[in-house]
Amino acid sequence: MDSQMKEIDLFLGIGLDDIHMLGICGMGGIGKTTLAKFVLDKISYQFDGSCFLANVREVSLTQGLVALRQQLISKLLIERNINIWDVDGGCNEIGRRLQCKRVVVILDDADQLEQLQALAGMHDWFRLGSRIIITTRDQHVLVRHGVDNVHMVDGLSHEEALQLFCWKAFRKGHPTDGYLELSVQMVSHAVGLPLALEVLGSFLFGRSEAEWKDALDRLKKVPDRRIFEILKNKLRWAAGTSEENISGCCLFL
Repeated sequence: MDSQMKEIDLFLGIGLDDIHMLGICGMGGIGKTTLAKFVLDKISYQFDGSCFLANVREVSLTQGLVALRQQLISKLLIERNINIWDVDGGCNEIGRRLQCKRVVVILDDADQLEQLQALAGMHDWFRLGSRIIITTRDQHVLVRHGVDNVHMVDGLSHEEALQLFCWKAFRKGHPTDGYLELSVQMVSHAVGLPLALEVLGSFLFGRSEAEWKDALDRLKKVPDRRIFEILKNKLRWAAGTSEENISGCCLFL
């Protein structure tokens, strides 16, 4: 987290008296949401209000943008009885009531320009000094909306990956005696992806060495479905390859 925060701190510190929009971009499972929550916990005390809108992509499909706007305004103004009947009305409400507040807003897992326009708006929606952070898998959405900076989230280094895996598999930051080589082989299958490491580590917690070896043999032949989906997304996002080639790559990991 410290290595990720170095660049983000630079972005968020640019023009302290300006309104700044930051995009956090990367594939699914890479840790964008975790990073955004960490940023919010670190800086929210400096602002008049804060709001974390989770799962924007999913909620916008199931409940609509009006519901998300109402949630945004309610959290920032700390008011429950706020009624927004349409998107335009919500826009006017934001402009009228939030320009006097210095806020930090996080839109988590956005994937459409319309979502950013409805919830992040333009720079003049908020008081000077506000910070708007958007996590997404689609960098082009951020570019189209005109965010000020984009932070690309990369996979973990081998050392970081091994440590995260061990916290899930052993509840400590290093392997139990006799499990080092098995741990290294397991970590190689997750290719630096935090969610994959958590799935593998949690599955193996409390299991015997024989069960580890059996799981590793099965993983080499036919990857666990959850791991397969995570790795498939990583390969598709990174290489833009076909479904057939993705499956072949995963089988050989």
